[in-house]
Amino acid sequence: MSIVFLLIIVFIIGIIAAVLKSPQFIGHQGEKFVNNKFLSKLDPEHYSLINDVMLLNSSNIGTTQIDHIIVSNFGIFCVETKAYAGWIFGRESDKYWTQSVNYHKYRFFNPLRQNYGHVKTLEKLLISLGVSTPIYSFVAFPDAEELKITGTSAVGYARDIVRKIKGYTQSVLSNEDVAKIINIINQANIVDENIRKEHTKKINELRDAPPQVRYKKKYRRRYREDETIFDDNDDFDGDDDFGDYDDDCDDDDF
Repeated sequence: MSIVFLLIIVFIIGIIAAVLKSPQFIGHQGEKFVNNKFLSKLDPEHYSLINDVMLLNSSNIGTTQIDHIIVSNFGIFCVETKAYAGWIFGRESDKYWTQSVNYHKYRFFNPLRQNYGHVKTLEKLLISLGVSTPIYSFVAFPDAEELKITGTSAVGYARDIVRKIKGYTQSVLSNEDVAKIINIINQANIVDENIRKEHTKKINELRDAPPQVRYKKKYRRRYREDETIFDDNDDFDGDDDFGDYDDDCDDDDF
């Protein structure tokens, strides 16, 4: 076997390893896990699941990407998935949350704010076409070892999010309304690969995402219930008021 052939093999293996370890690949795997293991188990008679939706918006980027939209007789549910392992710390009002894994801490943008932009984009789309209905925001961490999030009940493990969604039992949309909304979302969803790649490129330039860790890995360290590791005191009120929010990017950018 020639040296050149060996070098080619090593190069190909390196590329594959880099892809498998990339945040984009791991994030996509997390979304698939939440979809296949939990959200897809919702009764299809009452819940319709649309995954990986990209919509136009008025942000600096011009597009926003939503992991999961569930359209049901009980309202619309917008779910953001974060495939982060370890311990996750945060408050609803924090600009950044903290991932602690393998004795290292990483900050990442508060996903509630991120999903707030998703909800508002979807809301504007529907209102522009004469549809007004409740849209509920949830954030799922399918791989976190522990979630230490305060000030909100909209964050949980994937199974928790499904349970919360099932907790909405008052019918607010007819089957005809549900079908209309699904059609609107599918029509507006951007599927052009070039636009999607450009969106991902711009997002990566705006944010410094923490390393995402492989599924089901166990961590030895335990934290006291009262341990505080927050390093960001820039709060906002918890009533979806982002008027005073000032950062390098808009909530809608994500």
